[in-house]
Amino acid sequence: MTDTRFVDNGDGTITDTLTQLMWMKNDSYLDLKKFVTYPQALKYLDRKNQEQFAGHSDWRLPHKREAHSLFELTKKLRDKYDMDIHIDPIFGPGCGFDTWTSNTRGKITAYVYSFNSGSGGHKEVEDMLNSSARLVRGELDTSRIQIGKVPEVRDRITQGGGWR
Repeated sequence: MTDTRFVDNGDGTITDTLTQLMWMKNDSYLDLKKFVTYPQALKYLDRKNQEQFAGHSDWRLPHKREAHSLFELTKKLRDKYDMDIHIDPIFGPGCGFDTWTSNTRGKITAYVYSFNSGSGGHKEVEDMLNSSARLVRGELDTSRIQIGKVPEVRDRITQGGGWR
């Protein structure tokens, strides 16, 4: 991968030339100055689509493989807490540590992907978790990049990795 993978479109969006996805440059934390629950992330998403952010009304939460496609261990960006996350610095510092995804288990849990560890797990949708939402649009094209399976975080309470 070259340093030209990500292109700043100058309108608050970033295009990934390998996956053909368009990402919002800011996540919900940078826009709202607060972390969000999963229902709040969905409201944020609805608002961005109603506003037709950057001329588009088809923004969505990424699925976990799309979020994982941004993870590059060799890249470093400082999040809100001045901790390293591993996405391209073109996205800008001060963002959230992770993102809610579209992967859910009923109405109880949603998958949160960590840009620090390159893994994630299901959490209760009403948990704040210091989580944010990084919105995306387009269809994932994997013809030029291989995106492996996203490692699951083992749940220490249940000793198994599942929810409850």
